[in-house]
Amino acid sequence: MDTSELRKFIDEKKPFEEARESCWNWINTWKEEEPEDYFEAFRNEDLSSIELTNQRFALVINCSFDTPIEFLQTTLDVYFKESLIAQYHYIQDFSGKAIDDVLSFEKYSILTVED
Repeated sequence: MDTSELRKFIDEKKPFEEARESCWNWINTWKEEEPEDYFEAFRNEDLSSIELTNQRFALVINCSFDTPIEFLQTTLDVYFKESLIAQYHYIQDFSGKAIDDVLSFEKYSILTVED
């Protein structure tokens, strides 16, 4: 398989930069729209301690549906107080248009960590 088209997309569309900007927007929107859930996760901590690092860029064929869905997914690791707490998934079509995004705490939930 040739990954040159994916590398070209990364060079031209800068998906990691877009994902980083979108992730901060997601976090800030969460804080505004669902403050109770947000504060349960982050309490009153300074968000400057959140660090986003590049994890992967992938072509995804999701076969969960009758008709498989194809998209590009940029994943960032989300560190809080130097611990990996979540992954942010930024989903785009092949032209670079954002389709969806999700902040996933599934494996890394700090909601279950005791003080």
